[in-house]
Amino acid sequence: MTPSAKRAVFLAFSAELTGYGETELEGTGNVDTYQALVEQQAGPIICDMFYAAADGVVQAIGAAARAEAMRIDVLASPTVWPLCQALIMLWYQGAWTTPPASWYQGVGSPVPAGVTPGTTFVPSAQAYTAQLAYRAAGAHPPGAHPTGYGSWSLDPVFGDYTTVEAGLQTRLKNQP
Repeated sequence: MTPSAKRAVFLAFSAELTGYGETELEGTGNVDTYQALVEQQAGPIICDMFYAAADGVVQAIGAAARAEAMRIDVLASPTVWPLCQALIMLWYQGAWTTPPASWYQGVGSPVPAGVTPGTTFVPSAQAYTAQLAYRAAGAHPPGAHPTGYGSWSLDPVFGDYTTVEAGLQTRLKNQP
């Protein structure tokens, strides 16, 4: 698989895992960083397994076929699923947790050079500020993306808010 094909599979599979669209994930600015991190932390043997399973899910036509491929090729795999769990946490929490040494041993893969099994770290400041958990909550990470003076006094904005009147947000009412 070429590097550009791997990137396309990584992005599409990340979208499948997170429930966010590819454009939204691109907008975080973290796709290349996260792909490089997964490849570095997993090593070549496990990456081959990861990309094969991810490609199977991405290439499946229709939601039912993708769900079936996810169930068989990803969730049931003692190799691929732990890596996917770490990737989901990376997208949502902005932190990577390296699988334990026993995971590498179970696959028959050496721990890659420079990797400390079982550790958790934030790979970059961008990972913290673009984590998906805050987007899902309609919020922003503390200390990043400030909302302005007095914004704490306003209700969060979700799809059921429509207008701002006199500085206060109002909810939709059932109107005839």
